[in-house]
Amino acid sequence: MISKVIEVVGQSDFVTTLILLTILFLSIGSWAIALAKLREFRKVLRSSRLFMDALRTTGKPPGGDFWRDARDKGPLARMYAEAGRFLQRRADRGQSGPLSSDEASLLRSALEREAGEDLSERERNIGFLATVTSISPLLGLLGTVWGILTSFIGMKETGTADLSVVGAGVSVALTTTVAGLLAAIPANIFHNFVVGRIDALAGDIDRFLSELVDVCRRGAI
Repeated sequence: MISKVIEVVGQSDFVTTLILLTILFLSIGSWAIALAKLREFRKVLRSSRLFMDALRTTGKPPGGDFWRDARDKGPLARMYAEAGRFLQRRADRGQSGPLSSDEASLLRSALEREAGEDLSERERNIGFLATVTSISPLLGLLGTVWGILTSFIGMKETGTADLSVVGAGVSVALTTTVAGLLAAIPANIFHNFVVGRIDALAGDIDRFLSELVDVCRRGAI
C-alpha cells in the first residue's frame, strides 16, 4: 500500500509536489519543536522537583553553588534566588526586620518579572505548532482542489470521463489531504500538551510566588 502511495506521489505535478514538500517541512518542524519541548519540560520539572525536595527537607537551597547556578535549577529556584538577592540588597543598606508593604510589593513585582521571563521561554516556538495545526489541512485541501481541477481539465481535453484517464490525478489530489492531516494531528496533540504543561507550571509558579513573598515578609528566607 505504501509503495503504491509513493508511486502515486511520484506522478504529481509541480504544484502538488510543492504543496507536499511544504507539508513535509511543516511536519518535520513541528516534530522537532515538540521533541525539544518534551526534553525541556522534563528537565524543568526534574530540576524544580529536586529544588523543592531540598527546600522542604533542609530548609535551604540545594548545593553550595546554588546562587550562581539557580538559572539552571528551574523557575522556582530562579525566583528563590531573586528573593535572596532582594533581601541581600536590603541587608546591605542596613535594613532588617519584616518587610514593609511597599517592599513586599517591590519584591512581588521582581518575582513576577522573573516568572514572566521564564514562562516566555517555555512558550517560545509553540506558535509554530498552532500554525501547523491550522495550515496543514488547508494546504492538503488546496492540493486536493488543484488535483481535481487538473483532472477535470484532462477530461475536457481528452473528451472522455473515463476513470482511467482522471484516476491518477484524483489519487494524487487525495494524497495531499492525507498528508495535511498527518501533519496537523500530531502538531495539534503536541500543542495542547505543551500548553497544558505551561498552564500547570504557571500555577505552580504562582503558588510558590505567593508563599515566597509571605516568607520574605519576615525579612529572611
